[in-house]
Amino acid sequence: MRGEREPVREVLIGRLRAWLAPGVDPLTAIGPDGDPDWLLTRPDCHVVKLQPKVTVGRVTTAAGCLYVKRYTLHAWRVALGSIGRASPARRAFDAARALSARGFAVPDVVAAVEERRLGILRRSFFLTREVADAVTADRYWQAIATRPAERRRFARWLGDLFRRLHAAGVYHNDLKDVNVLVRPGGGRCDAVLLDLERVRIGRTVSRRRRTKNLVQLERTLGRAATGTARLRFLRAYLGGATPKEETRSWAMAVTAAAARKDRRAAPQTTPAPVGVACAVVCQDEAAHIGPCLASVGWCDEVVVVDGGSRDATVEIARRLATRVIENPWPGYRAQKQVALDAATEPWVLSLDADERVTPELATEIRAALAGVRDGVDGFAIPRLVPYLGRWWYRGGWWPRPRVRLVRRGRAVWGGIDPHDRLEIRGAGVKLQAPILHYTYPDVAGHVRSVSRLTAVAAAQVAPGRRVGLARLLGEPAWRFLRSGVLKRGLLEGRPGFFLAATDAFYVFLRWARVWDRERRA
Repeated sequence: MRGEREPVREVLIGRLRAWLAPGVDPLTAIGPDGDPDWLLTRPDCHVVKLQPKVTVGRVTTAAGCLYVKRYTLHAWRVALGSIGRASPARRAFDAARALSARGFAVPDVVAAVEERRLGILRRSFFLTREVADAVTADRYWQAIATRPAERRRFARWLGDLFRRLHAAGVYHNDLKDVNVLVRPGGGRCDAVLLDLERVRIGRTVSRRRRTKNLVQLERTLGRAATGTARLRFLRAYLGGATPKEETRSWAMAVTAAAARKDRRAAPQTTPAPVGVACAVVCQDEAAHIGPCLASVGWCDEVVVVDGGSRDATVEIARRLATRVIENPWPGYRAQKQVALDAATEPWVLSLDADERVTPELATEIRAALAGVRDGVDGFAIPRLVPYLGRWWYRGGWWPRPRVRLVRRGRAVWGGIDPHDRLEIRGAGVKLQAPILHYTYPDVAGHVRSVSRLTAVAAAQVAPGRRVGLARLLGEPAWRFLRSGVLKRGLLEGRPGFFLAATDAFYVFLRWARVWDRERRA
């Protein structure tokens, strides 16, 4: 985007309203239906952040590598407050244009998309292209740790950046280190600002707001910088001709405000490291195994047990896992027990190849294990399913927590195929952050999976079981009612109807297979 005077196209795509940067084709950048949720829920989308208020994913489309930011509205108080106000995505879109016109670099904006019903904002998306060869300010500071001269230049450059922003009337409500991207090169740096929905532009920036921005940086990057580096930053921010008394006054004000913030904040503790292994079972999962293993790169050990893949699953796993064991498929429960027994760390996280650990879950696991009490042998983790352009919080697929993180030697795989489960000896604790479960690629894949799983489930039913109309009709009807009405799946429209109907068809087909087997016998 080159400035506020560039023309902006506003288009309607179904119930969605989109503001497009010049030259952007929504069908190419977003997709045939114009709904960015389809981008975020694609299996090839890397979810960078998954929090209650915001989801961020990186995905490659025909328009290039895009970052999709979804602003989620849960509370009705927030939703009602959106009436007559611009959405977060539209505010970010306008801020990017205004910053660009004032000479500040921003990500290459693609579109802002929103959905409203009766004037109430329901969904909001901000799409930008990836900023190549850029790192956040904190990571850049770490990268130049052994280059003192470059650190001095960077501190002065960062102070000058804040000075120019405030001189231009730009106030960023969260101007911490991770919201400043740095592009080094040619002996100089370029800054690219993130979280643009928090930007406010006026004629001047008050001293209170200027202090707040300085405190935000002091409490993030400032923790890793020396007092000399912070003073060098402050002098560059205030300008070379600022009297020493005024510089000292600013320094004392920022330090005192940061100390007050630190006292009010929860105490920051560094969890003691606890060994965690990840055990993954797979077979013909070349499309999923790479992202799955990449999401558990923080684990101390990654063990993959392959059941006889005929695609590139094993080759991909050997590049990313600590160990790969090839074991002919003995069944779901038995294969997962092989993977559990192969792990050597004190705690074991069990995953399927089509599952991924979110960054928030990795952080929560480390914190939970650092303070785990005696007698706790497992942690139950919810699973969130991205499917059909939805995050399925309805329909009975959420949260459905399952024990997945266990103390080695205190758990065993039980249950009946294909509905296996980890059984622990001691107590269990629930975690909040989810595992992402990419269960089905599309409708056809869903139907194929139902056919395969019902064959396994029917084989577990003991011979001689009689199947009457009550099971063939009554149980599917109840499953449709439970998924569609009681679990509110029908509120998702046609995808919710399909989900409820498929849930009903699953139990119908399972008992139909049993009936057919008994008839033949």
